[in-house]
Amino acid sequence: MRMVIKSSPKILVVVMSLMAQNVFAQDDKNSSLQSLPSTAAQWQTTAKQDIEAAYQQSVANHPGMFDSHNPDFPTLLESAKREGLALASQINNAQGYAAAIARFNTVLQDGHAGAVALLPKELKQPRRWPGFSAVWRGDGLKVYYSEHSKVSKGDKIIRCNNTPIEPLMRKTIFTFHGQVEQPGHWWHHGRRLLVDDGNPFLPKLKTCDFAKANGSTYSVQLKWTERPESVKQHLVNAYNGDELAIGLHWPTEGIAWIAMPTFSPNEQQKADYQQLFVDLAKQRAQLLTAKAVIIDLRHNQGGSSYWSLKVAEQLWGQQVVTYRKEQASEKTQVWWRASKDNTEYVESLKVILKDQPEMYEMVKEVSAGMQLSLDEGAPFYVEKNQRSEHSAGEVTGSDFQNKAMVIVPGQCGSACLDAVDTFKLFANTVLFGAPSSSDSTYMEVRLVDTPSGLSKVIIPNKVYVDRPRANGFYYQPDIPYYGLEWTTEALLKQLKSTLE
Repeated sequence: MRMVIKSSPKILVVVMSLMAQNVFAQDDKNSSLQSLPSTAAQWQTTAKQDIEAAYQQSVANHPGMFDSHNPDFPTLLESAKREGLALASQINNAQGYAAAIARFNTVLQDGHAGAVALLPKELKQPRRWPGFSAVWRGDGLKVYYSEHSKVSKGDKIIRCNNTPIEPLMRKTIFTFHGQVEQPGHWWHHGRRLLVDDGNPFLPKLKTCDFAKANGSTYSVQLKWTERPESVKQHLVNAYNGDELAIGLHWPTEGIAWIAMPTFSPNEQQKADYQQLFVDLAKQRAQLLTAKAVIIDLRHNQGGSSYWSLKVAEQLWGQQVVTYRKEQASEKTQVWWRASKDNTEYVESLKVILKDQPEMYEMVKEVSAGMQLSLDEGAPFYVEKNQRSEHSAGEVTGSDFQNKAMVIVPGQCGSACLDAVDTFKLFANTVLFGAPSSSDSTYMEVRLVDTPSGLSKVIIPNKVYVDRPRANGFYYQPDIPYYGLEWTTEALLKQLKSTLE
């Protein structure tokens, strides 16, 4: 096992940014696939072949196969294959295929492992609905939008098919989506209960019981129809609320609002971030006297931790942020799984980064270390953080002492969680909203096509050892917000009330 005494935090920036730009641009590719399965037998064969391929790719490349801190991973991977193949034997169409792949994925309970079906548009069926849509708001499933004559927005859905909502969701939605023990995933996936996407293994909901705000209850027989396209505009704000452009603004006197809806920015958004950094520097005196600085992570699904780190440095100061992060991760190591395919993947990044000298050198060093470990038959190449020159002595505290209130959505994971890690290093940070998502310690994913091209295998390339945030840890909000509306207007009103 090789070790290098050098930190390369920007490797995460590079790889995740590249993945964010290229990973899920699948529709164009998939739409040109030839010889798609058409019979039940063909769909069963295709699903079994792809699940087996996903299993073999994971065995060959996933860090968990050699992770002494997670000795149960090989058994869990076997279970995922077994359950996926069991469903594959029963399918007869594309929706069954997607369900079998989803089951393989869900058994692993890790967003950075498994496989994901990416069906071309011609294989997707129109979504069906019962005339209303729902969202999970931490204390239950509530109607968000309705065209049903008896069902009203805000009504709580108590049970469907005579089964209370929580156990029903556990048995249905969470069999194929998300991680059932993660509260944030209930916020993220709760809406799926009242959507029919064709999964043949989910029971048809026939009745639901509701409770109004005044305590009265009623029941409805469900009639499922194709959901009109016009409904989409009414659901734009259903989960995350409206999406603000990246930047700093002052929605009311004494309150600054920093919007960071993505850490996988396109070119325009990168320019927006650069302007944000300039604005934070120019308006620092105003920020230091604000009642609160709101950091808005709605819509954020991760990407590169670089952007949040730079915002933190602007607020609390570069030296103190560096010092506290290094203190927190003093024992952390990064173990790169030195398989043949992983090593070739990291090596391939050198071509992409040839015009970015600093990042090129970092990738070059990791690639060389992985190749040496591979040649020696060692499962990992291990790099160890090198403490910066600021770590020689303790750095004084920050002059940014007023409240930093972070709006956390339920899907906040990966680099979004890294952002919360950084912000929570400071006592003046307050989390508002939903429980976050969580990460395993497996990171830096690449995707591999299955034989059919209808799915991609998710392969993490490295594992964190002794990371401050434990495997599966999620953040609970300091101030929970169960309100139906997550619009900027609604959140600002609630945030202002907490500051009075």
